[in-house]
Amino acid sequence: MAANSKTNGAMFPEWDFSKVWADMKMPEFGAMKMPEFGAMKMPEFNVDAMVAAQQKNIEAMNLANKTVVESWQAFAKMQADLWQVAVEDTGALAQDVASAKEPTDKIAKQAAFAKAAFESSVSSARESQELAAKAANKTVDIVSKRWAEGLDEVASYVEKTAPKAAAAPAK
Repeated sequence: MAANSKTNGAMFPEWDFSKVWADMKMPEFGAMKMPEFGAMKMPEFNVDAMVAAQQKNIEAMNLANKTVVESWQAFAKMQADLWQVAVEDTGALAQDVASAKEPTDKIAKQAAFAKAAFESSVSSARESQELAAKAANKTVDIVSKRWAEGLDEVASYVEKTAPKAAAAPAK
């Protein structure tokens, strides 16, 4: 035991820390004994293949990010154009309503404007949704293609480095 019976006047006995683990026995793992681990070989780690794979991953992520940024820029431009058209149309409506003599003409012009604005809004919403869907699909295609390539690379690497099983004798 690591403790010894000497106290040297102290409240607790002195400890020999070099013997703390002296009584500890390593467990045996079933039939597998430590010398058998020597027969196991670790496959070689191909650093060049790992670096090449990571470069491809980075290129794919850069392409996906570029796609997202371009899509957001197109969306922002679309929104700016819609805002510009809305401002111009509202100015034209104000002039038309102001130039109308009869109240019924004013109401008719406002109703026609509201209908056109609603149809334009629905059309713009569809275009925005289509733009977002195309961007998402393109981004997912880029990432999923690289994911599949990466899995193929791993399978190929494992196949090259795995020890070949001895051919089973024919019965």
